[in-house]
Amino acid sequence: MEQLSLTTDRLVLDTSNARKMRDKDSLTSLKASILAHGIIQPITVRPPAVADRDLEGDRYRVFAGGRRLTAVTELIFEGKLPADYELPALMKDVDDTSADEMSLAENILRRSMRPVDEFKAFSRLVDEGATADDIALRFGQSLRFVQGRMALGRLHPVLLEMLDLNEIKLDTAMAYTLEHDPDRQLEIYNNLQGWQRTSSPHIKEAITGSGTKSNGAVAKFIGETRYIIAGGKVTNDLFEDHSFWISGDIVEKLKAERIEEIKKELIDAGWAWVKTADELGNDVWYMGRLQPEETGLSPEQQARLDEVQAQLEEFEEVDIEELSEDDQDRYHAIDAEYEVLSKAAKGVHSAQQRAKSGVVIRTDRDFSLDYGMTPRAATSSSSSSDKPEKDPLAISAPTLSELGKSATKALAQAVEEQPDKALAMLAALLELAPTSPWQQHRPGRLKIVAPGDTAGVSYQGTAASRSFSEAFEEYAAMKAVDLKKAIARMVAGAVDISQEWLSSNAAMRKATLEIFGVDPTPHFDVDAFFTAARKPIIAAAYKEMTDHDLKDGKKGDMVAIAVDAAKKTGWLPEYLRTATYKPKKAK
Repeated sequence: MEQLSLTTDRLVLDTSNARKMRDKDSLTSLKASILAHGIIQPITVRPPAVADRDLEGDRYRVFAGGRRLTAVTELIFEGKLPADYELPALMKDVDDTSADEMSLAENILRRSMRPVDEFKAFSRLVDEGATADDIALRFGQSLRFVQGRMALGRLHPVLLEMLDLNEIKLDTAMAYTLEHDPDRQLEIYNNLQGWQRTSSPHIKEAITGSGTKSNGAVAKFIGETRYIIAGGKVTNDLFEDHSFWISGDIVEKLKAERIEEIKKELIDAGWAWVKTADELGNDVWYMGRLQPEETGLSPEQQARLDEVQAQLEEFEEVDIEELSEDDQDRYHAIDAEYEVLSKAAKGVHSAQQRAKSGVVIRTDRDFSLDYGMTPRAATSSSSSSDKPEKDPLAISAPTLSELGKSATKALAQAVEEQPDKALAMLAALLELAPTSPWQQHRPGRLKIVAPGDTAGVSYQGTAASRSFSEAFEEYAAMKAVDLKKAIARMVAGAVDISQEWLSSNAAMRKATLEIFGVDPTPHFDVDAFFTAARKPIIAAAYKEMTDHDLKDGKKGDMVAIAVDAAKKTGWLPEYLRTATYKPKKAK
């Protein structure tokens, strides 16, 4: 490389210079800069060839810096620079391909080069054997940027010429690249009417039809993996942050399947009903909403939420963009955690609330879920005198939930200890599959599906860690007694008589406990029960245990007295009692 100073009469524009057209506004700015500061960046030239020599000396071909040469030439013609003004130049001995590439690199790094010049230059490199990855790596651009420019280069020649002549805008040309067939591109242009030919939304609609955006609500609701597995076709938009799903029939099929899955999941979770906004029609606008009764955070989570909120307050007076990269990462991590915790802090609906309300799938907007919905009349405000009095002996939803968990734990232990009865329970569960999602009359979560569905029998346990063949071979080699024990263990993992699962079937819960002779007493947390209970419940329980009234006083004292009596008598709340329940009387 050699550094020179050359006058304009010794310089000519090389055919390898990638920038073919000049922008008047930018050239005016460049001329002003040259007058004020001179040539800041040297031009790059090739050594003179034989044809570049004349009586006055050698001429050098400029393959990087054509705008600077043009600007200086115009300034000399305008009399603002002397005719012998010299431009700093670097001479590089390169072949045509390298000169082309270096010119393109310089122009793209400035990123003020016209897209039409960029994709033409990229196309020349592709013709010479370069791939899109090669080009992206050479010029420090993203692969998507290169692919987008190359897609523009594949436009129908008519459209390409229109873009070159500024008869259509860049965003219009970008829209036509959604169609890969150049002839089809021109056909779409001719079929559109008037201004629609240059309207990106109309062009894209003509190409993709009613295509679904990959970042839209419907696509997020279905999931891209599911769509692709189902055979859905995708058209990529190289100039947007999304693609288009164009297999409309598959989208509708998967949307319906996903709605049914969600309905089943929510009904299984205890909600009285689940409907889409489309199914409800105008009634969706006349629904009330039950506010969650139970906190969604544990004490530890609440403490963490307070801590995270305090940390966020430290950033309130700070410009996040001015922070270091590590501090920005810390801020975003804290902010994300706050979003999750604050959302959970809004609370959850109790089992009783779920049993008398429903969920709306908002198919009319973003496919979000509205929980705790009821007809407006059910939640309309009224005077306090119209409200029914709260039963002072009613057990709270959280306490009922814990009692249900205790009963399930006791049942699971009994099932595992009685293999013969476990087999009978398995047979009953397999036979008595619900005839509809609303019929939860089985004390277990075995999943029964109709022939032809994707699954047969399953239960909510841990994920499989071995193949079917491995499991079958192990069970086939077992003695009968050991096989029954293994089955009993798995059935025990599938039983569920919790409040959430059998909220409206207390008789089934009681019958199942009695069949297996379950004694829930060892699993009953008497301290937690009375600590959570209201005073009337504590007093009523003590009266039942001792035939004596418990004097009203501090709740802590009342709890201690009731707990002591319950442990001595083996007392259980009605929820856990079976036919064998026989408490002793406290003295």
